[in-house]
Amino acid sequence: MKKTILILTFFLIAINLKAQTTQGNWMFGGDAILQGYKFENQEKFKYYAEIFPKAGYFIKDQFVIGSEVGIYISEVNFYTSLVPFVRYYLFNNEKIINPFIESGIGFENISNRKNSQPDITELMYQFKIGSSIFFTNSVALNLTLNYKKNSFRFDEELSVAIGFQIHLQKK
Repeated sequence: MKKTILILTFFLIAINLKAQTTQGNWMFGGDAILQGYKFENQEKFKYYAEIFPKAGYFIKDQFVIGSEVGIYISEVNFYTSLVPFVRYYLFNNEKIINPFIESGIGFENISNRKNSQPDITELMYQFKIGSSIFFTNSVALNLTLNYKKNSFRFDEELSVAIGFQIHLQKK
């Protein structure tokens, strides 16, 4: 009985939540990606993780501009990226699950950690579709499908990310 009352209370509160995707609010958080790959000439999979702290400002309701920083360390290379982005939430503030689309263009720097090869800086662009699941009106879990393309190496990457966002309400 206590569990039923707790679940009903949670749903009643959740129905009345309004996500803070309104003009003048700030968004802070980040995403993480865990990937594995294997080339034909390798015997085993290689795994790596990337983290992407990000911050943004809602210039209009449901429309945020911001920037994310990417950090990735492999056995050989150290990658950093800076990507300004725009994100648009598809639903109004009254939805607990709010899909979005995001696009960005920026730069990625690749440094070789094992030898003295020169750094490579390249242009990259990315596109994300996903959904924010708001636990409260300020805290959301993000799930995204990401596409990234680099200009110099002509690499393309398709990945799935999970992350948290905190939406700070204007005073």
